[in-house]
Amino acid sequence: MITRERCMQLIDKYVTTPWLKLHMKESDIIMQAVANRLGEHEEKWGLAGLLHDLDFDYVGKDPTRHVVEFDDILKMENLEVGKDIDKDVYHAIKAHYEENPGVPENRENNLDYALSASENLSGFLVACALVMPDKKIATVTSDTVLRKLKKKEFAKGVRRDLIQDIEKTGISLEEFIDISLDAMKARASELGL
Repeated sequence: MITRERCMQLIDKYVTTPWLKLHMKESDIIMQAVANRLGEHEEKWGLAGLLHDLDFDYVGKDPTRHVVEFDDILKMENLEVGKDIDKDVYHAIKAHYEENPGVPENRENNLDYALSASENLSGFLVACALVMPDKKIATVTSDTVLRKLKKKEFAKGVRRDLIQDIEKTGISLEEFIDISLDAMKARASELGL
């Protein structure tokens, strides 16, 4: 399996947008916490979160090419699916953008659902923090998040349906928010939150 150090090298090479690097790190943190809750491999699930948008800047933020060209990066970096990138991690990365007609993979297991839910919730939690008076994740509560999820005009680019899909893993929405908030609060200084 690819090392975290190698993942960070890839991110430094292919991801130029600062907010995107933070989003990938936040997704990593949440995925590790969800893996822990489900008794799964924390490092592996975290790496899925860390790498899920690796090609986003590379494809010029073009949604028709996003995830499709993830394979190009793997080829250029001599990384093999099944050797360097576990097959289930690769599948989850591809499937997190299953609405793209160029992506044949669909979400079908806990890792897949957790990744799409986590990467959407990470951005939502940051939006919640940024509207707090102190702009800190530490002051965001689960109740605040649940209230804001109901307000469609708040962070309207976030896919609430994908966040809700966490329930397909057996974790309730409320528990998912608690797990994610706790994980991000524990590493807030690292995230600048």
